[in-house]
Amino acid sequence: MKTPNVFFWLLILISCLFIQCVKKATENNSDINKEIIQEEKNNFEVVYKNLVVEFKPETITEEEFLNFKKKSNYIKVIEDYDTKNSIELFGGKEYEENISYYPLPIKINEQEYANNSIIFGDLNEDHKRDCIISVFRSDGYNEVTFFYVFINQGTNFVLEDVTNETEICGCKREGWPNAFRYQKIEDGFLKGVSMCHHKDAHCCPSLYLKTKVKFRQGKLQFDSTEFVMDDAIEYRPTPHMDSIVFKEIDLRK
Repeated sequence: MKTPNVFFWLLILISCLFIQCVKKATENNSDINKEIIQEEKNNFEVVYKNLVVEFKPETITEEEFLNFKKKSNYIKVIEDYDTKNSIELFGGKEYEENISYYPLPIKINEQEYANNSIIFGDLNEDHKRDCIISVFRSDGYNEVTFFYVFINQGTNFVLEDVTNETEICGCKREGWPNAFRYQKIEDGFLKGVSMCHHKDAHCCPSLYLKTKVKFRQGKLQFDSTEFVMDDAIEYRPTPHMDSIVFKEIDLRK
């Protein structure tokens, strides 16, 4: 009669050992996952810092800036433009009273919230250095970078185009405006880092891309982009690039 009891307690012992092994394995996997997530976060920080360095614009001389100011009268030109034109991104004239126009940049080689406020370079490949002035506009909830493009005509600079970052960053809008920061003009392109939303909170776009923008037919237009990293892979899968990047229909008209 004792034999069944021996088998019973042996079965209990084996079950306990199995449960302990499973628990230990789960804890080990959890620790490994935490380490992987931490390592990925550290890698993101390294990649982000490298992007900032890669997209640092050239240093502007005081002489070039003074020449630009003299030939463009950019502050008055931009103010006049803003007076005559409402911002469609923020609802147009109907919501004009809600729009805040941040002060225009007056100092060179400065950056504000990852915006390089005044940059020079040849945009239209005519061997003359053009200028882009970047400044924030807000509707009280969204802060968006606007670009005022001054083309160098030799004797003067002419305001040829005005656009905003969400129109040229290359990412389809998903509720919140996307960002295009760390801008510089190089090799005939306006280059920068696109920061795009995909199932993200308003504050925190998670997709980072290297983006090129081309000045075509009098407008800045998205040209191409290269995926860099996804800062939210621990919360959701990384989307396929084709699902988030501009198609021809998404380009500025």
